[in-house]
Amino acid sequence: MPDLGRLALLLAGSSALYTACAGFWSYHVKGARLRESVRGAALAIAVALTASVLVLEYLLITSDFNVQAVYNHTDRALPLLFKMGALWGGDAGSVLFWAWLLSLYTAYAAWQGWPRERRLTPVAVPLLAALLVFFTGLSNLVVNPFRLTGGHPLDGVGLDPLLQNFVMTIHPPAMYIGLIGLAVPAAYLLAALWTRTPSRDWLPVVRRWTLFAWLFLSAAIVLGGMWAYMELGWGGYWAWDPVENASLMPWLTATAFLHALQIEERRGMFRWWTALLGLSSFLLTLVGTYITRSGVLKNSVHSFTGTGVGPYFVGLFWASVLVSSVVLILRRDQLSDKIVLSHIISKEALYLLLEMVLASLTVIVLVGTFYPVISKALHGSTVVLTVHFFNTLSTPLFVVLIGLMGIAPVVGWHHARLQQLWQRLWIPWVVGIVSCIAVYQLGFQTLRSWGSVGVVVFAMTSMLLDFARATRARQKAGIRSAGRAIYHTIVHNRRRYGGYVAHLAFLTIALGVIGSHARHVAVTRTLQPGQSVVLRGYYLRYEGLGVQEQHGDQLLTAHVAVSIGRHHDVLMPGLEFFPGDAQPVARVAIHSGVMKDLYLVLEGTPGGNAATIQIFINPMVSWIWMGMYGLVAGTLLALSAPAFGDAVKVRRWEWLQEERRRLTDAALTTADGGPSHD
Repeated sequence: MPDLGRLALLLAGSSALYTACAGFWSYHVKGARLRESVRGAALAIAVALTASVLVLEYLLITSDFNVQAVYNHTDRALPLLFKMGALWGGDAGSVLFWAWLLSLYTAYAAWQGWPRERRLTPVAVPLLAALLVFFTGLSNLVVNPFRLTGGHPLDGVGLDPLLQNFVMTIHPPAMYIGLIGLAVPAAYLLAALWTRTPSRDWLPVVRRWTLFAWLFLSAAIVLGGMWAYMELGWGGYWAWDPVENASLMPWLTATAFLHALQIEERRGMFRWWTALLGLSSFLLTLVGTYITRSGVLKNSVHSFTGTGVGPYFVGLFWASVLVSSVVLILRRDQLSDKIVLSHIISKEALYLLLEMVLASLTVIVLVGTFYPVISKALHGSTVVLTVHFFNTLSTPLFVVLIGLMGIAPVVGWHHARLQQLWQRLWIPWVVGIVSCIAVYQLGFQTLRSWGSVGVVVFAMTSMLLDFARATRARQKAGIRSAGRAIYHTIVHNRRRYGGYVAHLAFLTIALGVIGSHARHVAVTRTLQPGQSVVLRGYYLRYEGLGVQEQHGDQLLTAHVAVSIGRHHDVLMPGLEFFPGDAQPVARVAIHSGVMKDLYLVLEGTPGGNAATIQIFINPMVSWIWMGMYGLVAGTLLALSAPAFGDAVKVRRWEWLQEERRRLTDAALTTADGGPSHD
């Protein structure tokens, strides 16, 4: 079976090389038969890599420890679900998984995109195939997942205990789908520039691919926080870890890119900036991959180390920068703006400011993440920046970002009248101020906490009122039922109101983050059986220790009876001991509610039947997880809008802009004493 996997990998690599070379040549010579062979080769890559993935999964499930990847990341006692998830648990398997997903994207673009985007796909597919040459080459030559151990081990090393969590069977695939997906809009963007394709033809496809990748990347980031919260036992969900930051940076630029595309669609402005954001989103995925796989930043609990693939990703990054720069320079005339910004108070100006805030956040995260390397190079000593650095610099920018989310929806394109703006925003401002006073009374004592809540509530109220105005307009147009008016408002503008749902979900996440920091409580108590603790409405009574055997591991648990009002529960935080591991893994116990979580960690057993337990009260953490579902729902709603309708809107707006310029030129000519067209 390993031989079959290696053969399929070789076939995938050779097919990728053919697709890249023949694809570029077919674009040059315009040969129909050669173009069809490129489409077939793109499909062959996907088939071959699918075969490789299936072979590796079979080897993992059947515990063939003669294969190094199986030996390193599974053992006989590992449950089936985690054996299957071990595919991406190591460097070799995850590189293969990356290549496989990219091959599926490439095959889809070749077979579905070629008939619809005839000018773009013949360039985009070879670009994606060139990436596949890199990844299949890496899998074949550097981190081959079918490499043999050279012996006949009876059992494997096993999967990292921290990865033996259900969330980790979802989080990495979602992350890969999102990160790899950003390569597709980048390829189409380069193709559009190279072929001088008008925005009306490339913008819909680039936006939809970006939105698809953004959907999975958003969900993956929140799922990663959920895993950290459930598994790492420190009471939090985000630590500004280098690998966490590696996924956040392309998310920030992709978010900015999606908003920049709206300006490009409606106004044809800031084209250089839009192109930079789109290409930077892909380039930052390579930066993140380097962080994860190089071991250059050793202050991460998530990274692969010691695999030696880091330098290869440095080479890929700089090659991608070179290609992007050459295309941008050679096609700089394509990026000239047709219209200049004429009014500061306009939707396009606010969107530009929003994008600059997101870009500033990206720079802060990038510099902060690489500061250990920077300080080592400049001063000879490694300095790791703490959470305080990131929170101090990012919080004000996130507050500005949220404020803009409340203002931008009610501001029109071109310019907005201050009187009309005030009429639409005074109620949200009042509601925001009232919410500041209310949460201050509830215990949000710092300006950062109650002020942030006020801005979030302002933004939420502004969007909800804007939706209410649109619904009332439907009712005035003849749809009397409120339910039908709401339905028609959403269905007839799914892109807009899908975005509203996603924005409201993001604001829900923001409230969860603010609440969990402002009212967070953490205490540590050493308790004897029968002793109790009362904290924030919870009554906790320690009952004693227990030992369980599961899958060959030993789980030591502390039994804690919990009462809150009339509700009673028993939580069992524990320490799990794995054979061959001297250090146990904490297994947290969580009593989750809508407004707060009780979070228990067994820190140790000092002697006898006593237990040292960390007790955390984490308010509103569940709002973060609920917000993730809203993000997914809103993005799916936006994606359900037909792309062809988007293209029609682009053409209509371009025609309107051309007519506006023509009439303006005619008026100026008349004013200067030239011929009148009356």
